[in-house]
Amino acid sequence: MEKAIKKAVKAGYGLGLLTLEQARRVAGRIKSELNLDDAASKKLAKELVHSSRKASMEVLHVVSRNFEKAISKSGVAKPSTIRKVKRKAKKVWRRG
Repeated sequence: MEKAIKKAVKAGYGLGLLTLEQARRVAGRIKSELNLDDAASKKLAKELVHSSRKASMEVLHVVSRNFEKAISKSGVAKPSTIRKVKRKAKKVWRRG
């Protein structure tokens, strides 16, 4: 099963960009290859989406951290200023 999942991901789905519809298609392929029932196929699709979201969040975290370091090292802003801006942005984002 692991080989089939890796094959599907390598086929262009990209785990970090997987949507629910794409996960269902991948799960459908794996379902037919491994003769899984519907419940197992749905569970697999949900797990793929969860993994995709987790991978996306990890990538965003790394990019954010590296961006903050670059801004700080370049002298554009101090780390304390960056933290303040992030807090303000989170508040605005939550308000919608």
